[in-house]
Amino acid sequence: MTSIESLQEAVDYLLQHTSDLTRDYQLERMQTLLHFLGNPQNDYRSVHIAGTSGKTSTSYFISALLQAAGKKTGLTVSPHIVAVNERVQVGGVPLEEATFLEYFNEFLPLVEQSGETPTYFESLVAFAFWVFAKEKVDYAVIETGLGGLLDGTNTMARSDKVCVITNIGLDHTHILGDTIEKIAFQKAGIIQPGNYVLARSQQESIMRVLRSQVDKQGAVSQEVTDTAAPAFLPEFQQQNWAMARAAYEYLRTRDSLPVLNDEQQEAAAHHTPPGRGEVYKIGNKTLILDGAHNPQKIQALLHSLQCDGYTSAAVLATIIEAPDSKLDQCIAALAPYASHWIVPEFSIGQDIMNRHSFAADQVVAHTTHHSVEKITDIHAALRALLARPEDTLLVTGSLYLVSLLRPAILDLQSK
Repeated sequence: MTSIESLQEAVDYLLQHTSDLTRDYQLERMQTLLHFLGNPQNDYRSVHIAGTSGKTSTSYFISALLQAAGKKTGLTVSPHIVAVNERVQVGGVPLEEATFLEYFNEFLPLVEQSGETPTYFESLVAFAFWVFAKEKVDYAVIETGLGGLLDGTNTMARSDKVCVITNIGLDHTHILGDTIEKIAFQKAGIIQPGNYVLARSQQESIMRVLRSQVDKQGAVSQEVTDTAAPAFLPEFQQQNWAMARAAYEYLRTRDSLPVLNDEQQEAAAHHTPPGRGEVYKIGNKTLILDGAHNPQKIQALLHSLQCDGYTSAAVLATIIEAPDSKLDQCIAALAPYASHWIVPEFSIGQDIMNRHSFAADQVVAHTTHHSVEKITDIHAALRALLARPEDTLLVTGSLYLVSLLRPAILDLQSK
């Protein structure tokens, strides 16, 4: 087997040698692979996060709080924004490239020997589980990729797993189901016998599904209503912080962890993932970068921006292909905020399958916005956005779009 020499080569290898989620969404393949690896996912305590909105930020916050308590953590999230090593974090930071590659080149022959062909996402989750065991972490914080019940992360069998379920909305309906109750059932699938469950209090039809799964599994649940958070966090992050704080408080009591002082908590609250509410100054412009990719997230982002004084913006946005109903809902959420809307297109090989945005023509056809233009190339679209007269600019609609444009934005800021 050829040695992998860079993080990009690792991504390219996985894109060429892994299977497609859309072909077969099930757990058996992942279970067989992990059994061959010695079930590393059960070597440490874990916190498992599912939901539609806020999973990644909540995961980062939980990891940071545990690190502040002196515990060695593993963290895996998806998608990555800067580089693939974001998916395998130890001690609060992504593995150094050399360490990632050393482990990765040791791991790939094991996958081959197992006889399984996992998906891109499953490969990286199994890799993270395996690395966390080798690194002897105290806790692993694991974000689901898609749903929960059949997600590749739902292979942790310890009864002391802590489940955190954030806000649930309609997303990935072509796989998870076309009603909020069906999607809640998939998310609740991470709850296993004896687990402790912290769930964001939300609409009753969702809570009934979650409570039913808790009862079925003999689990214990806590509904979280708190939104208290450090004042510097934007509004859309406050619930995520409160969920993480509740999870830490439970673990603190159960595992005799230390009480964190205000300074330690504030430091932990600064550990937010890239591409979420980032604010850049480019010349005399304020550019906001956020990967909100469903109506729920877009609404929360825009409300938070308005509370911070950003009452409107020129917008560069599109979303991943999905049912037209999602496109219409995203347009309805975004259009009132946009003084001008630039619609690009993109395609990216990352995560659970190759991802494609809606065709720009289709987005334009679905909106009646008074000022909209199609610029299919994302970098040409960014240049056009920066040339707009508005003082406030917003790039949003997809974490994948954010990951593609963020390097160019960082380069512009540094000049």
